[in-house]
Amino acid sequence: MKRGGILHGELSGALARLGHTDEVVVADCGLPVPPGPQVVDLAFSFGVPTFLQVLDGLLAEIVVEDATVAREVDEANPRCAEAIGQRLPGAHRISHAELKRRVASARLVVRTGEATPFANVVLRCGVPF
Repeated sequence: MKRGGILHGELSGALARLGHTDEVVVADCGLPVPPGPQVVDLAFSFGVPTFLQVLDGLLAEIVVEDATVAREVDEANPRCAEAIGQRLPGAHRISHAELKRRVASARLVVRTGEATPFANVVLRCGVPF
């Protein structure tokens, strides 16, 4: 058994297979996911687990060189926007429609139980050296 970190076997394995420039989407429970990317569905019920719990867990495990969010988060969900800004300063803003299109090319989508608007982020993996 692992000592800590992400214990979910499927998610832990998927993270270990990521490479430089691969994209991971941390999604609220309502984000449409087209066929293509691997999906690890952690949603248990509305709000469980939260977007930020999952994001924090992933940020502790992977190297992130870039992040993208929907610009609509700033107005519709300012609390989430502020939390993302604290964790991922300089995250790029694009339209929510464009973010949804980007999901198709992601390597991995991690679905949370988050039920607040625009609580989604695309993380581009970096390298630790």
